[in-house]
Amino acid sequence: MSGISSNASAAGALALLTGSTQALEDQQRVMVTGRKVDRASDNAAYWSISKAMNSTGMSMSAATDASELGAATADAASLGISKATELVQDIQTKLIMAKAVGADKGALNAEITQLKEQLGTVMKSAGFAGQNWLSSGSAKPSTTSLVASVSTAKDGSTQVNTLDFDTSKTNLASSGDAADGILTRSYSVTTKAGNTYDYHLLDVGSATPAGGSEIALSSSTSNDEIDGMLSAVGGMLNKMWSAGAELGSVSGNLQGTSSVMQKLQDTLAISTGRLIDANMEQVSANLAAAKVSSQLKTMGLSIANQQGANTLALFR
Repeated sequence: MSGISSNASAAGALALLTGSTQALEDQQRVMVTGRKVDRASDNAAYWSISKAMNSTGMSMSAATDASELGAATADAASLGISKATELVQDIQTKLIMAKAVGADKGALNAEITQLKEQLGTVMKSAGFAGQNWLSSGSAKPSTTSLVASVSTAKDGSTQVNTLDFDTSKTNLASSGDAADGILTRSYSVTTKAGNTYDYHLLDVGSATPAGGSEIALSSSTSNDEIDGMLSAVGGMLNKMWSAGAELGSVSGNLQGTSSVMQKLQDTLAISTGRLIDANMEQVSANLAAAKVSSQLKTMGLSIANQQGANTLALFR
C-alpha cells in the first residue's frame, strides 16, 4: 500500500542508487590511482605491508646512491694510484739509465724532477666529492666508513651496513707527518756494498719531515748510491701495487652490493605491486558495470517517484 506522505519504493530506490553511486566512485578512484589498495580502509593488512616495503625501498635507494658515491671515490683514487705507479716506474727507469757509462746524470735528474711534479698533480687530482685518498694534506690518514648496504632488523628498524677502508694504505704524500705518505716517508736500505742509506722520493714541506735524502741525481752521485735509490723505489712500488689492489677490492665490493640492492629494489616494487596494484582490465570492466548499474538505479528512482505522483493524482 502506498502512502501519500511517504514512498517506500522511492526510499528503497534511493538507497540502491546511493550504494551504486558509491561503487561507481570507488571504481573511478581505482581507475585514477591504479591501485586497489590506496588507503588503510581498503585493506589494512596490505596497506601496512606496502608502506613498510616502500620505506625499505627508499632506504635501499639512498644506500645505493651512497654506495655508488663511495665506489666513485675509490675509482678516482684507483685511477690516480695507477698513473702515479707509472710515473714512479719511469723514475726507476731514469735511475737505471743513470748507471750507464757516460750517462748525463744532470739531464736525467731534470727528467726525474718533471716526473715528481707530475706526481704532485696526479695526487691532487685524484679526489672525488671532497675525498682524496692519495694525499691527506696536513691531516693524518684515517679509516673511513663507506655505506655498503642497508638491512631491516626484527624490530623493523633500519640498519646501515658499512665497509671500512684504511686510507693510510693508499696515502702517497702528507704535509703533516712525512711518515704518513708512501712517497714522502724515508726508506732505509742497504746496498750490496754494505752501505746503508735513507731515501724518500718527494719533499712536500711536511711539518714533520722525513729523515735521509730526497732521491735525486747529480754528477757526483755514485753507482752505490743509485743502487740504494733503486732499492728504496722498489719498496715504494711494492706498497703502491698493494694500494692499487686494495682500491680495486673496495670498488668491486661497493659496485657488487650496489647491483644487489638495485635488484632488491626491483623485487620489492614488484612484490608491493602484487599487493596493492589493480588489474586495470578488470577495473575497466567493473567501472562500465558500475555506470550501467547507476543508470538503472536512477531510472528505478524516477519510476518510484512517478508512482507517488500517480497515487497523489487520485485524490485531486
